[in-house]
Amino acid sequence: MTIDVGQVGMIPLSSIKVGDRARVEMGDLDAMEKSMHDRGLISPLAVKKLNGNEFILLAGERRYLVLERNKVDMVPVRIYPDSISELEMKSVEMAENFFRKDMEYYEYDNLLKEIHTLQQQIHGTAAPGPGQTGWTLNDTAALAGITNASVSTAIKRSEAREAFPELFQDCKTQKDATKIIKKMDELITKEQIARRLEANREESKLHQLAKCYITGDFFEGVKKIPDGIIHLVEIDPPYGIDITELKKTDGESIYNTKEYNEIDWSLYQDFLSRTFKECYRVMTEHSWLLCWFAPEPWFETIFEELENAGFSTTRMCGIWNKGFGQAKRPEIYLANSYEMFFYAWKGRPALNKPGRSNVFNFSPVSPQQKTHPTERPVDLMTEIYDTFAFTGSRVLIPFLGSGSGLIAADNLSMSPIGFELSKSYRDSFLVKVHNMKVN
Repeated sequence: MTIDVGQVGMIPLSSIKVGDRARVEMGDLDAMEKSMHDRGLISPLAVKKLNGNEFILLAGERRYLVLERNKVDMVPVRIYPDSISELEMKSVEMAENFFRKDMEYYEYDNLLKEIHTLQQQIHGTAAPGPGQTGWTLNDTAALAGITNASVSTAIKRSEAREAFPELFQDCKTQKDATKIIKKMDELITKEQIARRLEANREESKLHQLAKCYITGDFFEGVKKIPDGIIHLVEIDPPYGIDITELKKTDGESIYNTKEYNEIDWSLYQDFLSRTFKECYRVMTEHSWLLCWFAPEPWFETIFEELENAGFSTTRMCGIWNKGFGQAKRPEIYLANSYEMFFYAWKGRPALNKPGRSNVFNFSPVSPQQKTHPTERPVDLMTEIYDTFAFTGSRVLIPFLGSGSGLIAADNLSMSPIGFELSKSYRDSFLVKVHNMKVN
């Protein structure tokens, strides 16, 4: 099968009739006119030859209107013979509009960056300050008919996608990609702030808490902790339920979950067993362990592994009541408005608040303020720690995440220590502590 390229020629614009067309809305002709002024007519019109020297327009009405507006005399056309039928004429019009594929957002970004770079190579790069010559973002914006900010963001998206393509795999639109850029800027900013704060030894409380937040693997770090010295352990482990996907469907940003280290479900019971046994070893003779968990499907597994490690516990768990709930399938499931934690004990410890209810009513951290997918409010953690442990207690937090537990323990004059694999979570923690001090 061969492609019919037809006849191409130059004809007077005045010899073309428009006739009935499928397109009604012409869109932004001013932008097209500017483009044609800058770059000329890139694609010829498509016409059908009539009797004599007359033609009827088949494709390119928007270009035709701009050319007519500018009183262009002769125009390039692709000429179809007068023998084509009415159906074939409509097929030509449909082919131009229906089968034409708009650029993907990243193709547009890449093209805009290339244009900007080429113009800088031709005209030079403008130096800062008044009176400087050379090509600027403003020039590219004027050329493309968009704002300076749009050019800047498009170039940033293009550069970031080239450097970190894996971060943009799930992006479908410019808006998706821009969210990633903003999150990357936020992470870079936090890292810079955290580095500056750590260098400032005058902020003694911050420096003290920074030393308590250890970036590293719990199972390696806990080996350095002597037997029998910890009064309270609070565990917020990976949940073994692919929480990053759950948080995305909840509407929370995937960039909160990127550093989250999930555990494969097939390894989860062994992971719990090792965690509980190490915690039991370092705990004092009469001490408490708290463990957050996903009751579906791990309730009985966690209960069993706590007992296997030597703890005593109860199935009447502690409950954090959030005050409102969510259901992924509301037509089947009731909205879930609480989270649960096992409280287990080694020896025969006493509560600091004997007889307190097992329900803790606190509002959650808003998704916009979270630095970790399972972050809990500091006031909740302060109340829980104060219920189970006394002033001066040594607190171990195997999986620190947002670090709210460190702040809560410090508020109660306890001595906390914990571990976290992700440095970015630690950076966010340092910035949070600094902001709390400033405010």
